[in-house]
Amino acid sequence: IDRAYILGSIDRKVAATREEIQTAEKKVDDNLNASRTILYICVVAAAVCLTVLSIVFVLRIIEPLVVLEREMAAVAVMMLEDVDTKRPLSALREVRLMQVSFLQMIK
Repeated sequence: IDRAYILGSIDRKVAATREEIQTAEKKVDDNLNASRTILYICVVAAAVCLTVLSIVFVLRIIEPLVVLEREMAAVAVMMLEDVDTKRPLSALREVRLMQVSFLQMIK
């Protein structure tokens, strides 16, 4: 038995195995970094979408309130012709109740 040959062969296999392990670890690290990047992009996109959605929602709530405020200001100075009594009521219950009360008040 050639001891030097066997030890050399074992050393070559160990080195090849170490190389394979390093290559596999690099692939895992690359996949992990790619997954993190995708996660960050998804989180930012979700935050932007939720922000836009909340802004739209708030504007839809505020719009009839702003109109109602303008009309109340007009009534306060007795300019009843500036009030649009034919305007459709809001879909939001609380705002609709305020509109109905206001319209009853100016009749």
